[in-house]
Amino acid sequence: MSSDCERERGILSTKDRNYLRSGAGIAPKSSAERVARSRIRKRLHSAYLDFRLLVDELEERDRRSVFENLPDDRDLHRGIIAALEFTYLALKEQNLDFKDYLEEAVTNAEEKLARKESENRVEVDVEFNVETRLVLDETRDISEYSDQEIGELLMNGEIDGELAARLLEQNHSDGGSRDIA
Repeated sequence: MSSDCERERGILSTKDRNYLRSGAGIAPKSSAERVARSRIRKRLHSAYLDFRLLVDELEERDRRSVFENLPDDRDLHRGIIAALEFTYLALKEQNLDFKDYLEEAVTNAEEKLARKESENRVEVDVEFNVETRLVLDETRDISEYSDQEIGELLMNGEIDGELAARLLEQNHSDGGSRDIA
């Protein structure tokens, strides 16, 4: 696909893309920067609202046409991943659960597909589970881990019991009162 500069306008204009990529000559903390950021926020908000209209009114053939080159269209693939990532981060920052939104979206889509294909109602069960686990960061000094992090590293199999005991002992030998996880 063509580069960001050559691409048609989507949510972002060419000017918006240039601003996000390089500042586009806009002075930091200036009124021009505030206007640019505000414009992007408003467009993004409006774009999310437009998806309801797209889901309800855009013809299936048009939707299919947009996605017909997947998975070969790597730019579109990356764009979809980035849109989901952006939404996940935004919801998480608002202390909202992406899972709830994803489950509702998938349920709505599956029900819509079932009605289209057979006029039958379906019950949809969506399972989505995100688990994170602390892993040992080779670039970080191991003595900087908190007691809780040492416990988590031990439970995750990242360090052995002997190293965990030695680290906890070091953490508490300096007279500090760190809580053990």
